[in-house]
Amino acid sequence: MSAPNRRTPPVVTRLAASVLALALAACQTPTPKPDAGLTTGPVTAAASRGTAMDMLRSAREMDAPQRDQQTVKAAAILYGLGDNATAQQALDGVEPQNLNDVQYAEYARVYGNVLAAQDEFFRALELATAPRLDGNWLRLPPDTSLSLRNLRAELWGLLGDIDSAIEERRQIAHLARSPEEISENNNGFWQLLTQLPSSELQQRASQSANHMMRGWYELALLGRNTQTDISGQLTQFSRWRQQWPRHTASMYPPRAMQLLERLAAQRPQRIALLLPLSGQLGSAGRAIHDGFMAAYYTALEDGAPTPAVEVYDTGTGQPFAEVYQAAVDSGAEVIVGPLDKSKVANLLATETLPVPTLALNYGDSGRLTDDLVQFGLAIEDEARQVAQHAYRQGHRQALILASDAGWGQRGAQAFQEEWLRLGGMVSGRKTFHNKSNFSKMVSDALLISDSESREAALRRTLSTPLEFTPRRRDDADMLFLVAQSSHARQINPMLTFHYASDLPVYATSHVFDGNINPQRDRDINGIEFTALPWLFEDENRTKQNIVSQAAPSPAFARLYALGADAFRLYPRLPMLREFPQQQVHGLTGTLQLTDDGRIVREQIWARMDEGTPIPVTTAIEPLERAGTTGIGGAQ
Repeated sequence: MSAPNRRTPPVVTRLAASVLALALAACQTPTPKPDAGLTTGPVTAAASRGTAMDMLRSAREMDAPQRDQQTVKAAAILYGLGDNATAQQALDGVEPQNLNDVQYAEYARVYGNVLAAQDEFFRALELATAPRLDGNWLRLPPDTSLSLRNLRAELWGLLGDIDSAIEERRQIAHLARSPEEISENNNGFWQLLTQLPSSELQQRASQSANHMMRGWYELALLGRNTQTDISGQLTQFSRWRQQWPRHTASMYPPRAMQLLERLAAQRPQRIALLLPLSGQLGSAGRAIHDGFMAAYYTALEDGAPTPAVEVYDTGTGQPFAEVYQAAVDSGAEVIVGPLDKSKVANLLATETLPVPTLALNYGDSGRLTDDLVQFGLAIEDEARQVAQHAYRQGHRQALILASDAGWGQRGAQAFQEEWLRLGGMVSGRKTFHNKSNFSKMVSDALLISDSESREAALRRTLSTPLEFTPRRRDDADMLFLVAQSSHARQINPMLTFHYASDLPVYATSHVFDGNINPQRDRDINGIEFTALPWLFEDENRTKQNIVSQAAPSPAFARLYALGADAFRLYPRLPMLREFPQQQVHGLTGTLQLTDDGRIVREQIWARMDEGTPIPVTTAIEPLERAGTTGIGGAQ
């Protein structure tokens, strides 16, 4: 919805046809009134829109409650035809108290989907979860109930309240009847559960008292597994189905699991790994190489079919084009690398590549052909994710504090661009460096000196002592922090010192250095940040092998994770190309392929609590925003 590769919300497109059909049905009665604007016979799209517009015109001449009831019916037709703008314009004037409970459910369904398509997530959720719906679910037509619950599940999932979304999917499982409805709900379950860390899935699977959910947690753990290759996943899925023959996901598997057999048949047999093992980028290249090979040997130990891997050092003085061609001449079916950004630019400038290539960095542009995919650890992905998450939580006015390092400025700029695109405002942006006076920097960002100046002027005017507490600026409702942990530990306490303890702080993964130290990190308590799944995947054997053999520093841990994910990603690229909504769950994040051949990472959310990072699975309380109250009508 607000992703870099923007698409219409799945729930919007999925419900369009059913909304249209139901709306038309709702508009037809055995004895239609002449002024209802209804037609008989075959209904074309043009005729349907004409009918809806006639209904809106005649509704203006009606008294309440008929006016609002007919407007809802007309808006449902328009929404089903994809005319969201006209549907929203009509529904904006509806008084919900003039609708009975069944009519309100129709209103909430249509208006909620229209608002969701405009990224008005909290308003849409307020409609779909209005108290007046409670106790009336059994009175609603099954299709209405199913559509509303789908909307609720989608919205809760988008807003980060995974637990509420899971519970809604459970309710939908009781309503879904057709294979299409069951399959869509199972895909929704899959997308939700595979966002959870493996450790939490393990815990839920062992503790769940619900038989169906225990099966789901075990299946999601299989899909979330970042160390098993395609053949291993196929074997595990077959075993799972034998254990759970009557489970809904056994009869209607999630789409991602259905694709495994095809991927196994298409798997390359010879891989070339092109990395700088010497030179300026040698340490980074060796970490990625070791992560890639750790995943390779984990698959080998499991008895999985593994390709032949040939490694080429791109850190020597040999021209990169010669190294690349040597790999091709040796029979490589897929090339993984290079890492150097300039070498990725060389590939982008090449009109056609002889074999599919997975570059481990990003150039300045994408590529629409299928021969090159770019994958890396871009801070821009994290920054955009923070902007989308904070906006969905209801924030609109952001302060930005960013390191003067190149990565910090790129992150700040990516956040700002995405924030403005979404409709937010940037109240201020400050840059700091290693020797910054953080107290003064935070005070200036919060405009504390302006408050003190006003107090001084007032004191001079009144010529009398005043009781005074400085106040921070009131045009910011969140702070985006782009900082290493050492800087964050100095900045966060300054917010409290300068009267901004109530200001929510969001950050990238750099705010936590990877070493759990509650005593030291209590200074960053409360910060919510994007985190590599690597952080919570302690049971992952690939990670265990890396940690035991290499003991990587936090700065290089993410590079090992990148290498391990590259091994898992390359055979799944055909799936991502054919089904853009599909995702691969790795140690660096949830990976998705954009139309221009760039892998976008979405990391999990964590919060510092008593100096320790914990995964976030429930949403924070939404902000009270002007214009969002009372939308549900009289209760």
